[in-house]
Amino acid sequence: MRRLMVWEPTLGAPDKRTLIEAVAVYLAQHGVVPLDAREGLAEALAAREEIGDTMVASNLAIPHAASPAVEEGAMVFVKLAEPIVDWNPGHNAARFVFTVMPEEPGEEDGEAVRSFFTSLADDDVLDAFVHGGRERIAERFL
Repeated sequence: MRRLMVWEPTLGAPDKRTLIEAVAVYLAQHGVVPLDAREGLAEALAAREEIGDTMVASNLAIPHAASPAVEEGAMVFVKLAEPIVDWNPGHNAARFVFTVMPEEPGEEDGEAVRSFFTSLADDDVLDAFVHGGRERIAERFL
């Protein structure tokens, strides 16, 4: 499972859709999905967001999707300089852990995702992702 971090990118993501598309492009640039499949990945992430709330704490969302476009599982921590207003109704978010998986993930990817999301039950770990600086998050994520 690849783990990547993007700290305050200059992409200017004023809304959910723009950020999802930017993350899909980023993942294509890093070989997680083919460049011509990035739109399919963006659609899968957007479709999952339509199903329900992905906020796990104030300021932190965990967008995720499985897609045939994904060649290897990946998690991307994104910290924006400014929050996206109303990521979910009434909830702003500036920090995200995007998780993308193949439709049939391998055992190693599945275990990595389970382990990461289980770790968020620890208040110190969750606090790091909600409030922590780059180094503190890197210690727990990369």
